[in-house]
Amino acid sequence: MNLYIVEDSVLIQNRLIRFVEEIPGMYVVGVSGDVDSAYNGVINSETDAIILDLQLGTGNGLQLLKEIKQHKPEIKIVILTNHSTEDNRLHALRAGADDFLDKSTDFEQIQNILHSWQQPLAPHRIN
Repeated sequence: MNLYIVEDSVLIQNRLIRFVEEIPGMYVVGVSGDVDSAYNGVINSETDAIILDLQLGTGNGLQLLKEIKQHKPEIKIVILTNHSTEDNRLHALRAGADDFLDKSTDFEQIQNILHSWQQPLAPHRIN
């Protein structure tokens, strides 16, 4: 699974890359800290999933989420933010986010979420 990281903190970028490297079959295909390069990077790559911060130095991650889901709705997106208000959660989920995490309390859940996205859906058996 190809993952794109959209995060403006280099410290968090590096931490996420280390987390992802521990998941077999997960590859980081791009890292961006700003909205424009992230959009171009995602649209022009074979991205399957994105870790996306809401507050980016050059723009709004929520708007980026909407634009990506318009052009590539199949991409899975997890929001990872320090601004985990209920209002932000609702807006992100309504815009198409597949999951929503708080950086300060939910960071460790990233691996489980990404790993679950790698699992193929089990075929339905008809008896």
